[in-house]
Amino acid sequence: MSDTSSESPSVQFANELIGIANSALEQGGGVDDISAGMRHAAANFSAFACVHMAHSGQTEEGPSPEKMPEHMIEEFARMLAYYLDIHTPQPQPEDPAGGLKDLIEQVKNES
Repeated sequence: MSDTSSESPSVQFANELIGIANSALEQGGGVDDISAGMRHAAANFSAFACVHMAHSGQTEEGPSPEKMPEHMIEEFARMLAYYLDIHTPQPQPEDPAGGLKDLIEQVKNES
């Protein structure tokens, strides 16, 4: 188990949502359906937050409530790009002797 005491509340909450998604996946849910559901929920609650901040006069650090939708879209795009890099398998360097090893194995198996 990871130490969540040093994580921000938003990261802790995100990790809880990932846990829900992983459980749904283990129960046979489709990756596309789970991902679409998470995006739908994120858009719905984010829209609520924008409207709530605009109408409550809430002034937090960061963009003004009017600029919040653009800020959220840019933030999502940055996070998506970051996590695509994390989840994309990196090519392994080729073993220069790999071709020779494969040939030796092929010859052994043909004998």
